[in-house]
Amino acid sequence: MAVFEKFPDPRNGPSLAIPVALLSLAFLAAIGFQTVQSMRDHSDLANVYAGQENAVEQTLRLRNLVDGFAGEAATLAQEGNRPAKQLIETLRSQNITIRPSSVPPTNSPVQ
Repeated sequence: MAVFEKFPDPRNGPSLAIPVALLSLAFLAAIGFQTVQSMRDHSDLANVYAGQENAVEQTLRLRNLVDGFAGEAATLAQEGNRPAKQLIETLRSQNITIRPSSVPPTNSPVQ
């Protein structure tokens, strides 16, 4: 005897309204929770990104200074400056290639 054979008239059978309502409520709660979590994660990532902007700017500024120094050292080495040649050779032994600077560096102070 099957479950539904006990209730030959569908109007007298078990109601699916309560289980469907509970399932719908649970689904909406899960979707709401995931939405809130995603919004918090987005906010946290935006804050981390904003916090790194200053460090990235400082790093780029330092890289430009080091590149300028290295370029000047390479230019001096090509001109025959002995300490500059030693510096370039030391850097080459560490697999660091430096090319002479093509644009003369400006003497502007770093902010």
